[in-house]
Amino acid sequence: MKDKSYMTIKDFSRITGIKCETLRYYDKIGLFSPELRGDNGYRYYTQNQLTISYLIISLREVGISIDEIKKYIDIRTPEQMFSLFSKQKKYILTEIKKLNHTVAIMQSYIDIAKDAVKYEENSIHIEYKKKEPIFLSPIVSNNTLNDSIISFYNFAAENGIDVVGYPSGAVINTEGIESEEPLLVMQYYFKVGYDQNSYKPEGKYAVFYGRCAYGESDDFYKKLFTFIKENNLRICSNAYEEYPLNELTTKDEKQYCVKIEVMVEDI
Repeated sequence: MKDKSYMTIKDFSRITGIKCETLRYYDKIGLFSPELRGDNGYRYYTQNQLTISYLIISLREVGISIDEIKKYIDIRTPEQMFSLFSKQKKYILTEIKKLNHTVAIMQSYIDIAKDAVKYEENSIHIEYKKKEPIFLSPIVSNNTLNDSIISFYNFAAENGIDVVGYPSGAVINTEGIESEEPLLVMQYYFKVGYDQNSYKPEGKYAVFYGRCAYGESDDFYKKLFTFIKENNLRICSNAYEEYPLNELTTKDEKQYCVKIEVMVEDI
């Protein structure tokens, strides 16, 4: 038994989420018309039209033009449906992957920022850390700093890493701390959730938080080294330098928060 219950344009709009003005426009251009038009000119829709309205909504949400949708509706066949839906499914899954990636990066920034705001400026503490996945660059050559960074970004991009997303850091040679020689960047890394090619090792770390612009952290290493000696510890790794609060959180680069962590052991 056929159900020919009719819905006014207002009711159909409320059910589908398509604005009345949009439904009138779709009717005007011949994309989607009501099944019945009353003597008074009112538009009436049926339950059977809900599926097509859902199709239009879905295709518009993924960027399909009205002309393309109209062309499909005019010549729709099972084969056309298989082709269109398969193509759009692939596109949607790709977009979901991108969105999940963006969410993961945002969460990473949230996590490192939350850690940073917990500690006072110029504070040092001991923390046991689990191994952390990172994407690590080759050893930096004697090129200029700018060339080294560009080489790292190129290396990461060649390996499928989103170079404009992940939080980054630098591995600093700690031999210069004791000798008071200039500190040198040995490698760069991205803090990745997957696609890692290395790890920060698990162990006990001395962790320093301070404020400075990029590349102005040398004095903080002296404070960190003094703390390590005074607490009968010794350095047993290179240092990892990151900026958990940076241009994303302040306009003043001198207010960037630098985090320096180095693995230590008891003497």
